[in-house]
Amino acid sequence: MPLLALGPHIFDIMPLNYQRLEAEVSANWPAIPHFGSRPGAQLTGFGENPITISGLLFPQEFGGRTELEAVKTTLSAGKPVSLIGWAGFTGTAASVFGMVVLLRISTSDEEIGQDGLGREVSYEIEVKPKPGLSGRWGLF
Repeated sequence: MPLLALGPHIFDIMPLNYQRLEAEVSANWPAIPHFGSRPGAQLTGFGENPITISGLLFPQEFGGRTELEAVKTTLSAGKPVSLIGWAGFTGTAASVFGMVVLLRISTSDEEIGQDGLGREVSYEIEVKPKPGLSGRWGLF
């Protein structure tokens, strides 16, 4: 069963998996000075609320390099994609978290083999909610 879907990209046990998912949710409350008393505060909106998906692949043993390259192609397309999670659910139920934009993908190849490619590839994918969405973004 899939763990997470980022647009057309399915994160499963193999070949494309992830070990960590970090989400940040924030609100902006700037201070408003009041004459003769303590400053007040007013909600002026929400933060960018980035989400980072990170993992470790062993492409020679289990694959995953092609799938990770496909995520890079999606980033290059510059279009929002949906984020869907199945983790923590039983059966076929999923939770649709909404539309996100891909901001950054970083990779690190280690234990370089004879073909010049890493036998161990760590990666991070950073996304954020599609700009312009109103309301709160409470992911996980």
